[in-house]
Amino acid sequence: MSLNRNARRQRPNRLRLCAAIVMCAGLLLSSVSPAATTAAWKNAEHSSADFSALVVPAPIIDSCTAEIGIAGVNLKPRITLIWHYPSTEYALNDAQYWYGDVPAIGSLPVLGPLLYGEEVSTTGTDPGPYTSTFEGGLLTDLLGGTTDVGVSATHESGWSSKVSTARATFPLLLLGEKECDFTNAS
Repeated sequence: MSLNRNARRQRPNRLRLCAAIVMCAGLLLSSVSPAATTAAWKNAEHSSADFSALVVPAPIIDSCTAEIGIAGVNLKPRITLIWHYPSTEYALNDAQYWYGDVPAIGSLPVLGPLLYGEEVSTTGTDPGPYTSTFEGGLLTDLLGGTTDVGVSATHESGWSSKVSTARATFPLLLLGEKECDFTNAS
């Protein structure tokens, strides 16, 4: 019986000894640095391509006028632009109209888009020139003030051109000269 008892006592000691040996081996292996390797890419294939970005040309304003028309008993300020596209790829339906009567930031007007028929009408046949008239509710309070209008082009992809703008100044109480200056986007 004593032999059996000794064997049982030695089992936990053997397990501890094995665990200690495994831990020491693990520590030794983890402290060994990996061997250096040489890797190289040896593939002679290459590729090239030409890319170009879509540039939507801005409309060109040829002239602008600021006038005050009489509609019944109301005086209606009106801004008229004569403009065209620099390319025959665009048509009247590609135009986007802009309006702003808030003060400019520096020399740049602050403009918001208008929907066609919303205070602006355009005549002309493709490929232009076109005559766009901005009037009605959006200009009714402009006697003695300044406003900016503009036109840009949209492409079927959704990209748009820069906005060519015109700034009109109306005199107070019809006294003074009406002015209209335009800037074509570059």
